[in-house]
Amino acid sequence: MKNEPTSARASRRSAGLQSATNLALVIFILLIVNYVGFKHYSHVDLSTSQFYTLSPKTKEVLKKLDSPLRITTILINNERAQYWDQTQNLLKEYQRVGGKNVNVEKVDPVYDRARAVALQNELHFSGTDNLIIFQYKDGNRFVKQNDLVDMNPMTQQVSGYKGEQQFTSAIESLVEGKPSRVYFTAGHGEHAVTDSATATGYGLLGQSLKGENMEIEELNLAARGEVPPDADAVVIAGPSVPFSGPEAQALDKYVAKNGKLLVLLDPYSPHGLEDLLKKYGLGFDNDMILYRGMTSTGAQTTVPLALIYQMGFAQHPITAEFPEAGYYLKIFDARSISLQIDKSSPVPKVQWLLQTGADSWGWVAKAPLTNADLAGVTSRTFDRTTDIAGPLTVSALYDGGTVTDPATKAPINGTRIVLVGSAHFLENDSADPVSTNFFINALDWLVKKNAVLSIEPKRPQEYGVSLSPMSERTVDWTALIVIPGLALALGIFTWLSRRK
Repeated sequence: MKNEPTSARASRRSAGLQSATNLALVIFILLIVNYVGFKHYSHVDLSTSQFYTLSPKTKEVLKKLDSPLRITTILINNERAQYWDQTQNLLKEYQRVGGKNVNVEKVDPVYDRARAVALQNELHFSGTDNLIIFQYKDGNRFVKQNDLVDMNPMTQQVSGYKGEQQFTSAIESLVEGKPSRVYFTAGHGEHAVTDSATATGYGLLGQSLKGENMEIEELNLAARGEVPPDADAVVIAGPSVPFSGPEAQALDKYVAKNGKLLVLLDPYSPHGLEDLLKKYGLGFDNDMILYRGMTSTGAQTTVPLALIYQMGFAQHPITAEFPEAGYYLKIFDARSISLQIDKSSPVPKVQWLLQTGADSWGWVAKAPLTNADLAGVTSRTFDRTTDIAGPLTVSALYDGGTVTDPATKAPINGTRIVLVGSAHFLENDSADPVSTNFFINALDWLVKKNAVLSIEPKRPQEYGVSLSPMSERTVDWTALIVIPGLALALGIFTWLSRRK
């Protein structure tokens, strides 16, 4: 190196300086390109059904935000995990469009147990729920994972993903801050939703409803003559005296105008709503559901009980979460419900929600019940000549679908009705978390807001490769043997070449 000519050293220094300059120039260009790309870019949705393109309605709702909106996802492993990534990516779009006012947090209840428990204590939800939580100012809304899909009740196939519809509905209800108004009928021996002192009251249920942002009022149809126009839903909770003709007509008129009705009725209780319910393919059977089982001593006995297990819950937003969570329902003193299902329709408007097993039956009394009849239930068995064979429907619904509002021409939810063949199971001394959750789910489904029905469900994005056994073996051998073997052979060849 000492004998190296001066010109050669100068040439090397010049080449080194040129290389450093070129490297600095490349880094500078990359920084400029990244900065410009970060500030100015085009967002393109390449999914086949424009899955992540937000509707104008959603963008309009997000522009109304004047305070931070917190969105928290709590998703636990289950059979619908294939929609998680789609949900998270869709929420990123909400965050992108909403800007600094939208914050999305993903909470894993397994790895971040402390955060999940803190949210449960703060917002009072079950630790087994799969939820997307929206918090805005002093309000919050829950969207359950089962609300995100449209499922055909006949085929159990998912036909649409309703993430945007559900999310935007939750956000808009928070922005508006208007609670749902639910009327409980009175004057027919119904359970009082304000009664927390007696065993037969519905006071504890009423307290739960207030936590769901619902305003509860009593409605005496005999005195008022009509259902108030601001009613989001009407609940009839266990009447012991039938509704009069004018009262039934007032309810019929309300339901016909896309009203929402929830009826809970105990066995052999008169109600006077037969004609109304018949119009919508529903009706209460005049029976009592019995179940014959074994006692702890091994003797057989019959009890007035409707048992609802895994297969007894319908695949519907009201009940779909129960079998996934391993829940069951014990409903004492229940009656069955008859359905008139139009099987020619691809999506029937009438659907069962709760159903017993085949080991239950409906006892049809031949005369008004006496105390002696009830005392003799324990020895009663199925009478195929008069009784109703199981399985029996304990709860059912009518869904009028989406209709057009004659005044505004906007799409709205049509008539919705839910029937339950028992009212006792929600009393203060009988209600448990599962039965309360079922009732709240049913009422929540009834009062769903209409504002975002113009947002169409998207076709679910499902990706996958179907391989034959031979193809699977080929892929396995290629990944485990061929590719590593080629890499090893190339390494050996390179080593030998350099030794030469």
